[in-house]
Amino acid sequence: MPRYFVEEYNISNLIIDNDNFHHLKTVNRVKIGEEVELFFNDVTYKVKITKINKDNLIFEIIDQFYYDTEFNFKVTIMQGYPKGDKLEEIIKHSTELGVYEIIPVIMDRTIVKIDDSKKQAKINRLNTIAKEAAKQSRRNYIPKINDIKKITEIDSNLYNVKIFAYEAECTNSDKKFLNIINSIKENDNVIIAIGPEGGFSNEEAKYLIDKGFIPVSLGKRILRTETAGLYCLSAIGAIKE
Repeated sequence: MPRYFVEEYNISNLIIDNDNFHHLKTVNRVKIGEEVELFFNDVTYKVKITKINKDNLIFEIIDQFYYDTEFNFKVTIMQGYPKGDKLEEIIKHSTELGVYEIIPVIMDRTIVKIDDSKKQAKINRLNTIAKEAAKQSRRNYIPKINDIKKITEIDSNLYNVKIFAYEAECTNSDKKFLNIINSIKENDNVIIAIGPEGGFSNEEAKYLIDKGFIPVSLGKRILRTETAGLYCLSAIGAIKE
């Protein structure tokens, strides 16, 4: 059943409009009598379409329920900006796996060159991708895709659990990673730093350690930048959910 994030006025006025209306009408080709899910303020509303107007849909509420799909802590991925469309795939799958926020970061070994004039359009598109992935995976929260930053612009004081995936660590330190996951508590703010293709430079690794980040191995194999964050989120989900 399709799920849509809505505002309070949608629920109080029993109306679906704007982007949700156009998606339901042109993509899902919804018909009178069909049911969809609307989500607002941690509550899922099961509704039935009763009327299709030119600019909106009218519905009746059949049921409402609360179903928590989120971690009881927040996980931010600080992602070294990858080349091609890898970031879009990272956002899609990280959203499915429960990420709270993704911060794209330009690092020493970042290959792609970011056109400043196109930055905002890019971020808008990435947030749209996160929203669609949140709808598909029935999240209660749409992850935020932050502005593109430099590594020195990240405020590490916002997080009380800080790690970075570092291939220079000995391979048995994946146990350290698992121990850190086990230590995560309710309401913790977790940040996981992932390097771009080529990983972190020595200077970046030292900078992160100075900021309180713990370097960890993710096992015996070197993971691609588009895989490492997903591995971390999967491990967190397996252990903490």
